[in-house]
Amino acid sequence: MPDPRLSAILDQSGDPATVAWSHHGTGNLAGLADPELAIAAAAELGNVPALQSVDGPKALRKSAAAALHRLKSRGVKVADAAPTRSFSLSREQLDVPPRAWVGAPSAMGNCHLVLTATDFDGSCIMEVIVGGDKVQDQHGHAARNELRRFWKDMEADPSLREVPFVAGLRLADAAVAGKSIHGWEHFLSKVSPATLASARLVDPLRHALPDDGGAAEGWVLPAWLVPGKVVEQTLANMPQGDAEVAEEGWLEASLADLLDDTTRERFAAAAEHAALIFGVVGKGATATAAKSVAARLRAGEPASAFSELRSALLVATFQEIQHRQEEQRKDLDAMMQQIGRQGGS
Repeated sequence: MPDPRLSAILDQSGDPATVAWSHHGTGNLAGLADPELAIAAAAELGNVPALQSVDGPKALRKSAAAALHRLKSRGVKVADAAPTRSFSLSREQLDVPPRAWVGAPSAMGNCHLVLTATDFDGSCIMEVIVGGDKVQDQHGHAARNELRRFWKDMEADPSLREVPFVAGLRLADAAVAGKSIHGWEHFLSKVSPATLASARLVDPLRHALPDDGGAAEGWVLPAWLVPGKVVEQTLANMPQGDAEVAEEGWLEASLADLLDDTTRERFAAAAEHAALIFGVVGKGATATAAKSVAARLRAGEPASAFSELRSALLVATFQEIQHRQEEQRKDLDAMMQQIGRQGGS
């Protein structure tokens, strides 16, 4: 069973001074209440620089050396510590905190994660959009004044809530795991290895915002997960022109065909992810409702029993209509350009 004292240092809920040394190598190791606990936590996090910085007393040097040896045996690269020089000109000390914002499912059913991190070479902004098992991403770079303006924009966005960075990093890291995400490795290069290791160990709900006490809110499962053949069926059954809207069974047939074993599990997993996001941003009642949706889907309830699925189907169908209209506009533009060329020849 994991040592609860060690777990508290790893997830940054324990003694702040011990957390600071094991995660960031800052502070006086020998002055901590339990230096050996700090060394054990630094080893678990793979914080080689902190362990290499231990220069006394002898017992702590031996413990740090043993921890470094264990890291080497686990395959962690442990480079020789740089020799101490008599004097040097240090680079400017940066104090730009990493920050993270999380958005609950949007009208498309997608969750937004926005993170920023800074090192000596500059700041990186990373946006990850999660819709079921699909992920989109965008990343960019910012000077300090640009980063401050970006933070203000994030703080003013009503769809986003700022969360502790370790919680946002944990959510994003889990979302991109196993996927080829442009810019993710570059973003991680600006995050300390100890912070990343801590994020991968932590339950993001340990760093959740306080529950707002509100009632459950409406939300949408990801439209990306609706199969194309079901969208085609919905379009074929949709009333045309002045047709009687009383033909309300047009959507029910598509809902009846929406769930097979594969799509049912994909939607259930998306509902679980939505529940996690709602929990992190402090919407406890909605998180509970989303967990219930996941359980009911896995229990075999029909798609017609879920407003979240009905909305996802309608959104996916509307997207396809928009796409077709855009393609028709492009075709018309190309035709007019061809006519113009022929008229001028």
